[in-house]
Amino acid sequence: MAVQSLSIKFSGYWSEYNRGLMPRRAGVFCVYRAHFDDQSKTTTMRELLHIGAAPNVNECLADHPQAEQWRASLGPTDSLSFSYGSVALPDLVACETALVMQHRPRCNTAVPVVYPFGRAVLKLTHRTPLLQTRFTVGAAVPGVVGRLGGPLLRRGLDFLRSLQPG
Repeated sequence: MAVQSLSIKFSGYWSEYNRGLMPRRAGVFCVYRAHFDDQSKTTTMRELLHIGAAPNVNECLADHPQAEQWRASLGPTDSLSFSYGSVALPDLVACETALVMQHRPRCNTAVPVVYPFGRAVLKLTHRTPLLQTRFTVGAAVPGVVGRLGGPLLRRGLDFLRSLQPG
């Protein structure tokens, strides 16, 4: 089976108040718990809350069913922030699945265990805070990683991520 190469250029950021300006095109989106510093006028992404995809990201986020769950994840000085990556319709589900499997945001309720689209190498560019910019998903690589199996390796990675501060 051929390895699929997928590139996503992320642009953004949009706040909850100006998310209506997000592109009306197909793509993936990230929802962040963010902090805006009034003095420096900078936004810091604190946590990746959700990754989604839609044929029209603007319409999807206008009335997303998980918006209240995202807001409930915010601290007193936090706000929601969004980023967008353009993806062709045929690759939309594959890209979303790969991103969710790799990053496992806490508000994505169903995280796939197996990548059903063969094997893919993803390269993310531009606005990618808290995202791994190069990774591979799909069929196991022969050797040690292949013998360990996906679930065991995934549990180990989840444990290591839980040790990261903040």
